[in-house]
Amino acid sequence: MIRPIRSHFFSSFWLYAAAALLISGMIVGQPGLSLLAAAVFLTAGLSWLWTQYALDGITFHRHLSETRAFRGERLTLTFKLENTGWLPLAWVEVDEHISDRVRPVGLPGLPSDRIGSTVVRHATPLRWKQRVTWSVDIDCLERGLHLIGPASIRSGDPFGFFTRQMEVEDIRSFLVYPDVVPLDELGFPRDFPFGTSRVRQHLLTDPLHLIGVRDYAPDDSIRHMHWKATARLQRPQVKVFEPTVDLQVGLFLNLDTFERYWEGMDSIRVETAITVAASITSQLLNGRAMLGVSANAVMTGSDQNLRIPPGRGPRQLETVLEGLARLSPMAVSNFPHLLTTEARGYPAGSTIVVIASIMTTPLEIALQTLIENGQRVVLVRIGDVTPPDLPRLQVISTPDELVSEHRSTRHRYARTVRTGVIAHNA
Repeated sequence: MIRPIRSHFFSSFWLYAAAALLISGMIVGQPGLSLLAAAVFLTAGLSWLWTQYALDGITFHRHLSETRAFRGERLTLTFKLENTGWLPLAWVEVDEHISDRVRPVGLPGLPSDRIGSTVVRHATPLRWKQRVTWSVDIDCLERGLHLIGPASIRSGDPFGFFTRQMEVEDIRSFLVYPDVVPLDELGFPRDFPFGTSRVRQHLLTDPLHLIGVRDYAPDDSIRHMHWKATARLQRPQVKVFEPTVDLQVGLFLNLDTFERYWEGMDSIRVETAITVAASITSQLLNGRAMLGVSANAVMTGSDQNLRIPPGRGPRQLETVLEGLARLSPMAVSNFPHLLTTEARGYPAGSTIVVIASIMTTPLEIALQTLIENGQRVVLVRIGDVTPPDLPRLQVISTPDELVSEHRSTRHRYARTVRTGVIAHNA
């Protein structure tokens, strides 16, 4: 979209004054006055005409090096501006809107009229049939879905008397995943058993866990032959695998940070909880566990709670990280009800991991119900949460230094501080 021409110098006063000067010069017989008036009209007319066609043939493209990144990584945003028209331009200004939760490296961010954005400006001359490219490095400071665009392109006559602006409405987006840290840094004991247990006899075996060889039997599959052992012992040998039972793991993320929603939100604890969820997910899915995730908050661009059915494999990990990256920091539904309802979809004996920064009576009742139903329940505490005294409830406490400012992110939401005063994160 191209906006109308805007004058920065020639106002209606100039035109009226030049007209009066021209008439006065003709009346009193002073050609100098008439020439001066004609020069004003000629300069204004040529400048306006130049500006009218200045943006004809201007094309603008941008390219982002990656559309997915982890917090702390750096992306490169490349711009390409081309003048395919016949008119050379003495100056062109490009204003690009970028999410203010990322940081352009080495460039000052200018104020933007769009909430949640900052402006990065680039100015360059552009000759006829010339193409100009430049790059901006972006530091990914915060988890979330970040937008790039729209862009504004301005140009005009060489003297800057008139300008015209073109809006490029193309908007790109990229995701920044939450932190993923080792579980031992989150307070989990090494080799913490989430849900995979050994059994003495089972119809299924795990082909990734070889525990020995034995003599071949007629009902053995030829795919399990151990050819090296067969050649060494001079009789058919087959592989023996360890029998396992893979139990499903349900990860439930509670983003309530205060018992009453009007008290606000503690963004530090929210982001810590999301970091814990991402770390547990990475650990379990890399170990080929079956895992599903639910949270009492919605994802950006959706009106539904985050709910990812149980699955395993690299695609499941990507799906969960994307969901956590898009997750709104504000809880929108009753977590105990969500926990009780969603946990019914996991078979008896599954592991239910609950990540919470507060403990309420309804949540305690929900945890007790899960235990009574035969689920293995693990409570991961964020901050100083008093765990309920329930039999067979396993409690993991995250270290105090994990709940700190360097892991928090800024959000435009009210946060209730300990003094009871509601402040807004800048």
